[in-house]
Amino acid sequence: MYTTSLFVMFLGSVADIYLDVKYDLYGFFTKGVDFEYLLIFIFVYPATNSVFLNFYPQSKSLAKKALYITVWVILTTLFEYISAQTEVFYYNEWKTLYSFFCYPFLYIAMVLNLKMIRRLQIIDKQK
Repeated sequence: MYTTSLFVMFLGSVADIYLDVKYDLYGFFTKGVDFEYLLIFIFVYPATNSVFLNFYPQSKSLAKKALYITVWVILTTLFEYISAQTEVFYYNEWKTLYSFFCYPFLYIAMVLNLKMIRRLQIIDKQK
């Protein structure tokens, strides 16, 4: 899970660098990278990823997996909306709807990354 959290932190930072700093579509608190953003990046991203992955229904049906991801997409979008309303997060050209459609891909990428890491660990143990 640590590896997957690092992967998501890397992916999030790349997305934030391009979408926030370079294109100024959205941001946290003030324009550019600030101390508060680092706190979110260091604590919120890994905690959210760990909770998502810990309770992911690995051995359940595809329908239950899809429902689980859908619930997380809705919760994350709602959290982002509330963050925008309380000025923790701001939009310039970005819309909450864009995030709603991006989140499923991010959650699926997290699951696929975790599966890949686990497979690599099995291969490594067999050597």
